[in-house]
Amino acid sequence: MKQLRNIIDVWNMIEKFNLQGWVVKDSTVILLPVAEYERLLASVKNKNYIRGLVR
Repeated sequence: MKQLRNIIDVWNMIEKFNLQGWVVKDSTVILLPVAEYERLLASVKNKNYIRGLVR
C-alpha cells in the first residue's frame, strides 16, 4: 500500500480514475494499493505531482 496525503486533490483523483481498495488510515493519510497507484501514474501527465503526494 502507498500512503498518500489526505488532501482534496487525492479525493478528486480517486473519483475521477475510479480507484479501488483505498483506506483512510487517519486524518492525514490515505492508503492506496500499489497496483492502483501504478494505474494512476500511468493515467496522468504530471507524474511528479503524484509522486509528491506520497508520504
